[in-house]
Amino acid sequence: MAIHDTELAHEFVDVFDVVQLTLETGLQSLVAADLVTVAPGSTSQIHRHNNADTVLYIISGTGEIIVAEEAIPVRAGERVLVGKAVYHGVITRADTMVFLSVQAPPILDKNSGHLDLEPAPTVPDDVAD
Repeated sequence: MAIHDTELAHEFVDVFDVVQLTLETGLQSLVAADLVTVAPGSTSQIHRHNNADTVLYIISGTGEIIVAEEAIPVRAGERVLVGKAVYHGVITRADTMVFLSVQAPPILDKNSGHLDLEPAPTVPDDVAD
């Protein structure tokens, strides 16, 4: 079976505009390849995926990937590994950042309805001071 889509569906999660490239293929429950766009001046929620190893490959733009509280400056052509259960997030400044996110198993499995996403715990303002 050949799939030829001229326009794929976008999903918006936090600051991420996500196009699931492996959706409706035999791969969709095994590995995900998502094209992700983050607008300039955006900061994502810090979160983790407890079951998925993830590789982010920066296609265009610049920004920072936060991995385990370390801010890693990134630009086109670079990749970042985010291991299972490691808190991470994305920050953009002046540029739109576009990256390919490859996850195994997928963070969002539409077949099962499972979303492997856990926000970082927040500290109340009166405790942080």
